[in-house]
Amino acid sequence: DMITFGVDKTLANASCYLGLLGQVVVSWMWLRQAVAAEIGLPKANSDSDKDFYNGKLQAAQYFFQWELPQAYQYAQLFIDKDSTCYDMQDSWF
Repeated sequence: DMITFGVDKTLANASCYLGLLGQVVVSWMWLRQAVAAEIGLPKANSDSDKDFYNGKLQAAQYFFQWELPQAYQYAQLFIDKDSTCYDMQDSWF
């Protein structure tokens, strides 16, 4: 828990938490766009509309395959209470 690990050590891993949260939030946004594109694609009346929807689906696929997996790494560092960042000393720079 955070008290045992210490507030300072937890804050040293704040970038992991922010990265994880950011990946999850952006993933939800892409999921919403992909659902809208799946609904809109069969109703598309022009090639440009079809291209637009297919582009949204491909961009969502990219994000889920390439970007979202980074959330696992962020979560694992945070869950493991990794102290690498906290252990760095100013004099070592």
